[in-house]
Amino acid sequence: MTTTVKKATKTMQLGDLELDLKLGGREVFKIERRLGKSMLSLFMDSQGGNKLPPVNEILIVLQGANQNHGVTDKRVLNAFEKYLDDGNTTMDLFNALMELFEASGFFGKKKKSSKTNSESDEVTLDPVEAGQDQLL
Repeated sequence: MTTTVKKATKTMQLGDLELDLKLGGREVFKIERRLGKSMLSLFMDSQGGNKLPPVNEILIVLQGANQNHGVTDKRVLNAFEKYLDDGNTTMDLFNALMELFEASGFFGKKKKSSKTNSESDEVTLDPVEAGQDQLL
């Protein structure tokens, strides 16, 4: 029996547009083709350091991830202008992009702590961080 995992969908209000965002394989393919580069490279400069992507590239990703039909470049740009007029910033837009990437698993899956109280009290030979009780 195979289990199909459905990619998360995130809803975002961009000005007067409500975007239903999903980054599945088809969306990633189309966005990367339009950008001419990997989506992860949006956050890296040519030396491998961190950078903030330009607004036009963020808007391309949001439009490409949008599941609502008929949202053109012009509508996205007008909605972005309204988004800014409503008091939002380009940093808010960047944070929304980061949330979409996280929800879609671009940065890997978060490991859940599954330790019980008895497991965390186990004695270990591993180095102990400063401030923790030590047996020796």
